[in-house]
Amino acid sequence: MITFEHVYRTYATDVFRFALWMTGDAAQADDITSETFVRAWTSPKRIRTETLKAYLLTIARNFYLEQRRRQKRRIELPADIPDLAPGPDRLTEGKAELDRIRRFLATLPESDAAALILRAQQGLSYEEIARILEISFSSARVKVHRARKKILQSFEEKEESPS
Repeated sequence: MITFEHVYRTYATDVFRFALWMTGDAAQADDITSETFVRAWTSPKRIRTETLKAYLLTIARNFYLEQRRRQKRRIELPADIPDLAPGPDRLTEGKAELDRIRRFLATLPESDAAALILRAQQGLSYEEIARILEISFSSARVKVHRARKKILQSFEEKEESPS
């Protein structure tokens, strides 16, 4: 009975050397060698021991070709593409603004805050808001309008006040 350890010790160097010649990169050759032995050991096919080295090298080559096909489908992005993600300063400002909005919402009556959140954050219609809060359609519109007006006034006052 052939053990995995025996097969690995006998052929790993040959598979690695073959993979290194194909790739020119030791890290890739290591990956190919590892994958070769995993595929060989988990293969449902019966392996003929007299052709084991050729079988392992075939697996290594096929895996290498699979990787190359995958890499051909990838395109390299130009290095000059700007990063549009907000920087740490903008993230801090956004968090501070969000905290300010949350504090402001806490000062509103619950139904007004809920109406504004349902409209602005959840995108619900006034009919849906009215149904959820068990109020009339026009009351839902008024609550959202008043909450928006108060929050805008709060932000304007904050901008006008000296820091």
